[in-house]
Amino acid sequence: MNGRKRVAMSASATTVSISLPDESATRGLGAALAAVSTPGAVILLSGPLGAGKTTIVDGFTEALGAGHATSPTFVIAHSYTGGRMPVWHVDLYRIEDGRDITDLDLAQYVSDEAVTLVEWPERAVDEWPEDALAVELSVDGSGRRAWVTGRGPDWNRVAQALRAAGARLEA
Repeated sequence: MNGRKRVAMSASATTVSISLPDESATRGLGAALAAVSTPGAVILLSGPLGAGKTTIVDGFTEALGAGHATSPTFVIAHSYTGGRMPVWHVDLYRIEDGRDITDLDLAQYVSDEAVTLVEWPERAVDEWPEDALAVELSVDGSGRRAWVTGRGPDWNRVAQALRAAGARLEA
């Protein structure tokens, strides 16, 4: 463990629930997250296969002007540097043994100069900062539902912006 604490949302954490009726709304959530993210942010994307994790990342990178995102499942991480700030996209789907986490040196993907988005973060629960933003996705009929949970000094600003974006996405 590289000195990072396990992500455990305390009673002071707040959750924003957003209905995502289609792929466009899921991309829109990614764009909304990009609009409120600052360098150094870590966003943890959880949910079953096909829930829209990579679609959120694609909306995020597109909103930053960094181009389309693709799943880094086989290479673990992709870097997008062409937008208004650098982005690391980490996918831990293929990690089955916790001992592999040490070999990956995940700390190299968390930087004060970049935003880090992580798919399947539960495969490395002890690696993420306490103030990471957690996005839990589920399939909801033909759409999706996202629960975004955060805490820390910037969370009220982020939650307010996501509530406003959620109202637009659900319309």
